[in-house]
Amino acid sequence: MLKTKIENFTRMSHPSRIAGPFLLTLCLTSLIGTSVRAQHVTGSRRKTDSIAPLVFRVIPPASDSLIQARLVQLALEGPQYQSSGHKVNIAQSDLSRAKRSWLNLLAVSGSLNDQSFQTPAPGGYTYPKYFVGLTIPIGLFFSLGPQIQGARESVEVSKNIREETARSLKAEVLSKYKQYKNYEELLSLENTIVVDQQTAFAQTEKKFKDGTATIEQYNLANKLYSDEMTKKLNLQLSQDLIKLDIERLIGTNLDNVTK
Repeated sequence: MLKTKIENFTRMSHPSRIAGPFLLTLCLTSLIGTSVRAQHVTGSRRKTDSIAPLVFRVIPPASDSLIQARLVQLALEGPQYQSSGHKVNIAQSDLSRAKRSWLNLLAVSGSLNDQSFQTPAPGGYTYPKYFVGLTIPIGLFFSLGPQIQGARESVEVSKNIREETARSLKAEVLSKYKQYKNYEELLSLENTIVVDQQTAFAQTEKKFKDGTATIEQYNLANKLYSDEMTKKLNLQLSQDLIKLDIERLIGTNLDNVTK
């Protein structure tokens, strides 16, 4: 049936060689669409008859938010934040030592009363053989509490310093990264301007050699080109310095993070 329709359509489209292939494509599309709809209605659709759409998997580059999160993570793994964590550990050790410092203030004494060479008289007084004493300073009850409380406050202060260090590192590395990206955009724009000024200067230089441009026009074109090149070099220097600051904070090459 499909072959008969195609042959009839080919005979109908024979007078026109230009519209023939186009109409033939429309006819085939209509026949295929009719066949698919018929299979859907009769419930005879099979997996082999279905046409799966083409799916292209595109691996996107690392997004800017993931790069920023990675930069913050690397900054918090650096020595500056690690040092603040060690200070917290030191403060906690001081607190534990303050809690046990009362043991150093206690004094235990004892003595032995040797009575082996003495013969006590009947009804006489006999001293005890052993003497044990414990000395507790009165000031212990007034000084130990404030020492422990001061050690606790030192722990809290060290924790606050660690939190402030983390916030400062996060703000610093993110702000420098945004400056780096800003310089990157500025350099992209400046490169376009430099190319335009270079082309204009080359044209003016050629005209000056041909005698169709004055020395003032030549000097002006040269100055504009030199000014834009100076701007480009300054922008590149600023971006490189910002990159060095970021790498100092994260401890690795920035290109390894932004890939």
